Amino acid sequence: MIITDLAAVTGAPHRRDRIVFTALTVLATALQAAVALMLVPLLEALFGDRPADAWPWVAAMLAGLAVAWTADVAATHAGVRIGLGLVRAGERDGVAAIRRLDPGDLHSDRASRLRDLVSTSAPEAVSSVVLLLSPLMHAVLLVPMLAVGLLLIAWQLAAVALIGGVLLFAAFLAGRAAVARSEAAFADAGRAIDDAMFEFGWAQPTLRAAGAAGADGGAAGVGSVESAVAASRRHGFRLLAWQVPGDLVFSVVGQLVLLGFGVTAGALYLSGDLSGVTAAAMIVVLLRVVETTGSLALLATPFTAMERLLADLRGLAGDDDPNPATPNPVTPTAATPDPTGGRPRPVAAALRSVGYAYPDGTRALDGVDLDIEAGRITVVVGASGSGKSTLLDVLAGLREPTAGSVVFDGAPAPAARRLADSSVVFQTTSLRSGTLAENVLTSADADLTEIADSAGLGPVLAALPDGWDTRVGEGANTLSGGERQRVGLARALAKPAGLLLIDEATSALDVVTERAVVDSLRRIRGDRTVVIVTHRPALVSLADSVVVLDGGRVADCGSVDDLRARGGVFADLWRRWRESEGWRV
Repeated sequence: MIITDLAAVTGAPHRRDRIVFTALTVLATALQAAVALMLVPLLEALFGDRPADAWPWVAAMLAGLAVAWTADVAATHAGVRIGLGLVRAGERDGVAAIRRLDPGDLHSDRASRLRDLVSTSAPEAVSSVVLLLSPLMHAVLLVPMLAVGLLLIAWQLAAVALIGGVLLFAAFLAGRAAVARSEAAFADAGRAIDDAMFEFGWAQPTLRAAGAAGADGGAAGVGSVESAVAASRRHGFRLLAWQVPGDLVFSVVGQLVLLGFGVTAGALYLSGDLSGVTAAAMIVVLLRVVETTGSLALLATPFTAMERLLADLRGLAGDDDPNPATPNPVTPTAATPDPTGGRPRPVAAALRSVGYAYPDGTRALDGVDLDIEAGRITVVVGASGSGKSTLLDVLAGLREPTAGSVVFDGAPAPAARRLADSSVVFQTTSLRSGTLAENVLTSADADLTEIADSAGLGPVLAALPDGWDTRVGEGANTLSGGERQRVGLARALAKPAGLLLIDEATSALDVVTERAVVDSLRRIRGDRTVVIVTHRPALVSLADSVVVLDGGRVADCGSVDDLRARGGVFADLWRRWRESEGWRV
């Protein structure tokens, strides 16, 4: 229901605006109905024996119109405030919902809907209340109000007006229902184009480097874009096809209402129950009804879009979201510092029968039991697809396990706690346009000199023209891959978190840069609990403990020497890593 959705989205801060908007819109509509009915006594006086008696009615009509106009202006201001409330709710809840998204859903339909709501819904939200809801309320309320007034003139006309209004509104609802289905399909097709174009543009460097792209921007991948465009075109034609019969039905019903009102007024005039002047006034009243209700035919499509917008905005709050991004919304909190030194203390983490299944049913983790000692370096290894990155995501609070629990320092750790007490270095570090310091600092009291020493950023800073104040550029194009990874490590160390998670951070680095990262991790040993996912022997050699994942389960666990002597999965992986390192062209 559009009214309840509007109230749920804008909430208590705009309750007064909603009351003012509704009350003033009802008042303005009532005054317009009264002014239309005043034509009867005005014309009776004007064409009667004493035309001067029409002046009070003229004054009453002008006063009614002035008050109605004033009420409409005030209602418009309240409607704009409500619309701005919708915008703020969309921005606030949309960003929060994006932060709650499971990383696996970043290219899902829900992510596309969130992008639409946050980036394109603002103009619709501001205009929807004033340009759609207000005319709709006028159209719905005017007919019954006129019908009540017509009871004073002829009950037959009141009955025709009321029945006609009901039929017109029913025709509007029927057309809206037909349009709603096609509108939703058209919107989905538009999001599909957005996703296809985004993925196609993102893949261009790979396509061109592989020779799969032509001079026009690429042939490979065009098919998916063309398919999305074709689907959108089909749904657009279908939307138009449903709009036409909806408008036709409304037009036919409107003509029947006009005919019924005219025939009734004519019959009453011929029978002497209605004077000629009153019958003429009824024509003006009828035109007012047609003008107001006729706007409903133009509102079906935008009204459907408004309903969908409000339903989506309400869904952002999570109460009515049929597919919440995570079982428990994530609200980051501050990490718990060590009361003795002001620094975060190393976290002792544990997983108890943890399982994780993706929406398609794929099980990435299956009954994982693991203890991670505080202040130690734990390395997680395994074949591709064994669940290593998913394990880190669960530890970091980026994913909620679908089974089991995660424990920090002996207490259950919800996603908010895990996010606060962990920092992550990903395989590829993304930096925003700005200075190096802006990309690294997570708090105002961080010590840049200490961070640079811990992350081994000294040589990088020395090579930059302005040190920490150097602007890294869009996409960090002023830094090499190895330098970006060291900046990523510095950013992770700048966060006061006791658990440092590293996901294949050196897989694309040269030996010299990898050695610098290894040296950095040696320097912070004992200061934080470190969990590293890697297949590089240089990082594995740092491990106090190695965890071997296989098929989403812990296949083995122990020191490097013990696992090598034991044989099995780790020994086989170690042999292949060493062979690949020794490979030459």
